[in-house]
Amino acid sequence: MSKRILISAALAASVATLSACGGGSSGGGNKDNNPDQPSVPDTYSFESQITAGESAVSYTGQTARHVLIEDLVLALQDLSDEPGAIPGDVAADLDFYISGNVDSTNYNYSLDGETLIPGPTFGDISTGKNLDGKIAGGNGTAGGEVDKLIGGEFFGWGELGVNDLPIELVDLFIERVATEATDGTDPQFAITGGTANIGTVTVDAAGRDYRQLIQKFLLGAVTFSQGTNDYLQTDFADDANHEQDGDAPYTFAEHKWDEAFGYFGAARDYNSYSDEEIAGDAFYKDSNNDGSIDLRSEVNLANSTNCAKRDKGSTSGTDFSKTTFDAFVAGRFILNQAAAEGSLSAEQLDELNSHIDVAAKTWEKCIAATVVHYINDVVADMNEFDNGAFASQANFLNLAKHWGEMKGFALGLQFSPNSPFRDGSVSGIGLQDLKDLLALMGDAPVLADGSQNGEAPAGTAQEAIDAYITDLLAIRSTLQTAYEFDSADVENW
Repeated sequence: MSKRILISAALAASVATLSACGGGSSGGGNKDNNPDQPSVPDTYSFESQITAGESAVSYTGQTARHVLIEDLVLALQDLSDEPGAIPGDVAADLDFYISGNVDSTNYNYSLDGETLIPGPTFGDISTGKNLDGKIAGGNGTAGGEVDKLIGGEFFGWGELGVNDLPIELVDLFIERVATEATDGTDPQFAITGGTANIGTVTVDAAGRDYRQLIQKFLLGAVTFSQGTNDYLQTDFADDANHEQDGDAPYTFAEHKWDEAFGYFGAARDYNSYSDEEIAGDAFYKDSNNDGSIDLRSEVNLANSTNCAKRDKGSTSGTDFSKTTFDAFVAGRFILNQAAAEGSLSAEQLDELNSHIDVAAKTWEKCIAATVVHYINDVVADMNEFDNGAFASQANFLNLAKHWGEMKGFALGLQFSPNSPFRDGSVSGIGLQDLKDLLALMGDAPVLADGSQNGEAPAGTAQEAIDAYITDLLAIRSTLQTAYEFDSADVENW
């Protein structure tokens, strides 16, 4: 459905609550529609309370990491089989986007010939940024976000050890791609009437698309984790966080909130886009008419696009995109007002915590709904199987792609403390349900011959296929319950 810049009912209610807190800049909303009082803006735009005339919004590091993920995807897509090449060299080239010093490197991300700013280097966007420094659980050498792995556990990929970290799963995926790109083989599989080759080094014989797995997993383990389990968990009750951040035109609290919003990936005028625009080719625009596209403010990236795609495909009329954005804007408005006062009132803090819960939970709904979408795609792909064979090469590649997206996104559902799998907000749903559904997905799809991850089926191929489809539909039902999705949406996403 189309998202216009009218404030949603939920946001309007929050403004009314803020206004009721009292007059003055600490009161939040526009009391009695007084034009002299500040009001919640339509866009994610806030003037500094510290330096008049300057913007108080900054999240360049988050933008740089989004572009790093995009460039890693481009590097994966550019790979071809090079027999005799050294796997370690291929892995090192890919690892550059994970842990390298990229400041002086030109990024490859582009938008149909548009002039992108800042650029042309990663350092022009933000200096000193990488991905392994922000992945949940740390970089594997006791650095990075070692304390941002909830409960100290990472789960969902059976081939890993019990103490392995998210970065080690990324390393495993990259190692496998490097092997595929250097072994000089192109596996065959049976199709209706003959055989076909895979034809790409980012997909293995077990039906795993590593380009999809790597990208979607990083969106969970880096961007979603950082947004929900780091920056939105800031102690906003602490007055010290409402002091100026060094010489910057914003407070510590304002900047922390901006960083969470930056990881969500929305353009600052997100509500002016339709779902169709974001889901299609019009996910960016020159909003200020300066002849260039600003990566920091004029492009919709990452999970912000998934929200719009699921809204577009919703039967019930979901508006995850607007709900998430409005919560981010309303919360940021409160913090902008607190920057003038140096603290939050009890009422403001309660309202801010409400916006945190809405932003985190609805963001996660976008991811979960996308898992549902790819469950439906995987089931459709499996229904094309033809008596132990794939219908075509495309059938195999589609299964690998859709399964990789399904599993990659699903792994990300463990990284938020606001998740219904963690916070007890949905009766009958707990963390074990998430562990169980990830285990049911397995580490590879069931293929047309009934095998899974190289293991032959115990019974017939069709029995194995039917059992896996049954498991996927059970997972879909669990997600419907956990996220309170409409049944028609779940069936049609």
